[in-house]
Amino acid sequence: MQAETVVERVRLVYASDHARLWRSIYAFSGSREVADEAVAEAFAQALRRGDELRDVAAWVWRSAFAIARGELQRRRSTSNDVGDSSFEDGDHGELAAVLARLGALSPEDRELLVLCHVGGWKPGELAAVLDQPAGRIRVRLHRATERARRILEDDR
Repeated sequence: MQAETVVERVRLVYASDHARLWRSIYAFSGSREVADEAVAEAFAQALRRGDELRDVAAWVWRSAFAIARGELQRRRSTSNDVGDSSFEDGDHGELAAVLARLGALSPEDRELLVLCHVGGWKPGELAAVLDQPAGRIRVRLHRATERARRILEDDR
């Protein structure tokens, strides 16, 4: 009976968050493959961890981003590419161009912007996901938004 409870909790988070999480990881990483793998692995690990997870949604989001960061780091170390983000050909034209320009941001800034603007999280809600005080998240978000604004304005 306990295992059914775990499966149901993860299923509910999957139903409510999967699409948003996938889009967020894709916007962060620039790769459909990274998004597919990170999201799938995060949900699989959530199932394996079972009842030790108090907040399944926060854990899955945090884990998916950690998995994506690790994969991007692995790819950078095995490739000569300098850039963090290489949006795949044919991916939503202008959106891909904007996201690629935002690749100039630090991964931390990009992650926070994606969580808020693509993932739909409010800074207060992110406290559980990022395991940081909400006030710190608000300050980081403000600073990241200003840096992104400067990058996008410079590209006009």
